[in-house]
Amino acid sequence: MFKRPHVSKTSAPLRSSDARKLREELQSAFVLSPALAKSLLPDGLLVQKATNHLEEPLTIYSAPNGDPRFFRPGKGNDGALIPTMYTFDLVPELLPVLVTAPQVVENLVSGAALFSAGVSTRSLRELPDSMLEGHLVAIRADGPIVAIGQLAADKKDLIATDGKGKAAITLHARGDYLWAAGSGVEASPLAEASPSKASKSSTGAEDDLSATLASTSISTEAASTSTPTADPSAELTPQDVDTLLRNALLLSISTILRKPSSSKLFPMPASSLYSTYILPYRPAGTPPSSDIKKSSFKKLAALMKQAVKAGVVTTKEVKGELLVLSVNGEHADVQGVRSYKTMAQAATQAAAAAAPEAAEGGAGSSSAGSSSSSVVVKELFKPSSSILPIFQAVEHTRPESDLYLPTELKSLLTTYIASQSLSHPRDQKFIKLDPLLGEILLKKGESVDVLTKEDANRRLRDGCTAWWSMEKKGEEKVVKKGSPPVIKVAIKNVGKRQVTLVSGHEPWTLFTSDELAEELKHRSASSTAVQPLAGSAKKGQQPKVEIMCQGTHDALVTKLLIARGVPKQYIDVDTSKSKR
Repeated sequence: MFKRPHVSKTSAPLRSSDARKLREELQSAFVLSPALAKSLLPDGLLVQKATNHLEEPLTIYSAPNGDPRFFRPGKGNDGALIPTMYTFDLVPELLPVLVTAPQVVENLVSGAALFSAGVSTRSLRELPDSMLEGHLVAIRADGPIVAIGQLAADKKDLIATDGKGKAAITLHARGDYLWAAGSGVEASPLAEASPSKASKSSTGAEDDLSATLASTSISTEAASTSTPTADPSAELTPQDVDTLLRNALLLSISTILRKPSSSKLFPMPASSLYSTYILPYRPAGTPPSSDIKKSSFKKLAALMKQAVKAGVVTTKEVKGELLVLSVNGEHADVQGVRSYKTMAQAATQAAAAAAPEAAEGGAGSSSAGSSSSSVVVKELFKPSSSILPIFQAVEHTRPESDLYLPTELKSLLTTYIASQSLSHPRDQKFIKLDPLLGEILLKKGESVDVLTKEDANRRLRDGCTAWWSMEKKGEEKVVKKGSPPVIKVAIKNVGKRQVTLVSGHEPWTLFTSDELAEELKHRSASSTAVQPLAGSAKKGQQPKVEIMCQGTHDALVTKLLIARGVPKQYIDVDTSKSKR
């Protein structure tokens, strides 16, 4: 509802009589005491009329300091009161809670629905049985409540879907434009002073979700180690943060930077080492704020100085910039570092859980027609050397022969953006470019600071070599270089007659030209012929052919091709010369 800016009129003080009625409504709707209702809707309450980007009217009720506390969709008092994130900072237990992964929050801020696959099963089952479609529900990740939405179905129906479909429709999220209209505080003393039952019970639900995500974790030595992850609720001392950062550096060297293929990354700015190979390698569950500023080092140069003194890295200052020249993969500390589940791994798993369509189908695979359920066609992309750094920066499961689905490329880029906090603070459609993304996504001489996520995904695909695969039930999968070929179906004039021409079908190997021509002959009751395609013959190769059928039978040809397993998007029909 607030993924784009809303237009508000000037706020005005709410009359005391109206404020009293509003508190009574709040007490009834959320079963609150009069004192708590007044703390949420204090004296001096401000009210303002507004419309969102869809021109939908709403009313916003704000505290005297300007923080929105509640909003009401619709005109007048027609809609229900909906609490904001500022209200949840005061009373986290206001509503039943669904638990999701932190990396899903970015999608919620952009207005996307919360899908069942990204919800902790335990938190879903702990919802009251009275929860029905349209009821309000809070959404929690690590830490405070991050969004509020309406259930997309009754509780029993959501459980029965077994992780498919939408769980909740997002109404407002921490970080959207309604949140930005306030002071943007992360928490309040009141929320810290009175922890709720909901927050206590949700800890187990978060553990349950972590276990669910771990079932799809990458198969690496690090994932199988028994080293515990960081406790996000624990208060970390500067010395604790020192240890986290040092271990993150050692683990990144042990798993990535010591490899011969990584030697071309050096010399590397120390800031790039920090953002790409230290922060993402902190233990999963580490509070994102546990960075260099929270350590005793205070500055990155101090951390690098200690690493140089220990013999782990070598550095040099060039024109005021600190460069890392090399890392020592044979150092005893690097050899002895214990593996653990990293924030990068957790982000990868959460992105996979939040995108259920990415598992098999998604945008990169197709199946067509009644018999096409046995034929699956996928677009694949093999990274070129120019974009390898991002694949090395994000821990993930490498697919067979390094052939990635489009959804896997998007998930990898999304994970990197989330781990580096590169989403634009004001418009979630854009990302900020760090040195690594600038190097692999921008063309020579191009100088921009931001890109849309769609453009970044396209540029990442452009940096890969196109492949495609076709798999038919009971047969071995066929993988070929290039994009999936397009079969051309065209209506042409031959003298006073019109004919249907079919060409470009040979690479599919699902049928022979003679088989298709024979079936087309019987189904159309017209004469057909298979003839060489003019200009297609190459030296030493068989010429390609085209199938000609008397009459205009483009619809029939399309139907026959789909029935034989060719996805419709790979059939190009040209009827510009048709007289029908």
